[in-house]
Amino acid sequence: MTCCLEKHVCDSYTDLWPLEAKSWMATQSTSAVGESFATFTTHVRNRLVAESSIPLYDQLGRALRRFIEEQQLEPGDRFPAEETIAAQFLVSRLTANRAVQELIRQGWLERERGRGTFVCDQHIVDLALLSENLSLTEQFPRDAVLRTEFIDRKVLRTEPRVAQTLDLPPNTPILYLRRLRFVDGRPVMVCDTYLPAGRFQDLDRGVFVRGSLYATLQEKYGFTIDRSERRVKADELADPDVAKLLRVPAFSPVLILTGLTFVDGEAKPIEVMKAYVRARVAFKSTVRGKTSREVRGTPATDGD
Repeated sequence: MTCCLEKHVCDSYTDLWPLEAKSWMATQSTSAVGESFATFTTHVRNRLVAESSIPLYDQLGRALRRFIEEQQLEPGDRFPAEETIAAQFLVSRLTANRAVQELIRQGWLERERGRGTFVCDQHIVDLALLSENLSLTEQFPRDAVLRTEFIDRKVLRTEPRVAQTLDLPPNTPILYLRRLRFVDGRPVMVCDTYLPAGRFQDLDRGVFVRGSLYATLQEKYGFTIDRSERRVKADELADPDVAKLLRVPAFSPVLILTGLTFVDGEAKPIEVMKAYVRARVAFKSTVRGKTSREVRGTPATDGD
């Protein structure tokens, strides 16, 4: 706790230092980053393949992201200049520039006019998706600035695989919702939802209650959510539309959440969910242990 408090205080005072002092600090870290970058590139530059189906700038961008992660660069560390990147990786300045621009677009780096390129904060948000909260909306931090954008809302006339999962006849109309979730202005999740269209009239056009699907199902349609079963799988992002929405390259690492939602009094699921969570979103969960008495089968009482 003391270390965290001291770091917080130091960071707060650092924000008040003049620009010259910050520039001096950045200069001190530049040589260390430069040395580690030179060492790093000697091990990975031969892995860039000009004849690959993956563009050279994309391969370079992945290598630079790996450098940021493996060297545990801190927010504010000065990143190597494009001339240095081009020289170390034996690529053109244009290729280096495009790789850096992609990292800036993805939020890994930021460029300050007249000063250079610096590492951004790599941590976007902590999600409690493995908690007992049912709604995805409720699992974002309370102090986060949330925004949801509807990408698509339509009724699918035939979606046999989803109908089968919902235990419905193959030709049952299915309501499809695609939402893009933003946290503090950054896209973090694409969420696809499938529901039996006949049971949710106007949901393809209406406004969600408090921006939450579950709150809408409960307060507008009278369903009480009983449980949601979820699975998490690490994968590569093969869907180019989702990659574009999340502002990441195709085949980037993602976590894919799949789930079924059940309501009170019904054995069949009412919702099929699939969500794509981009890298740099952390999962946070608390697991509480049992007391020794509970382990033996005797509940603990107050005062024990």
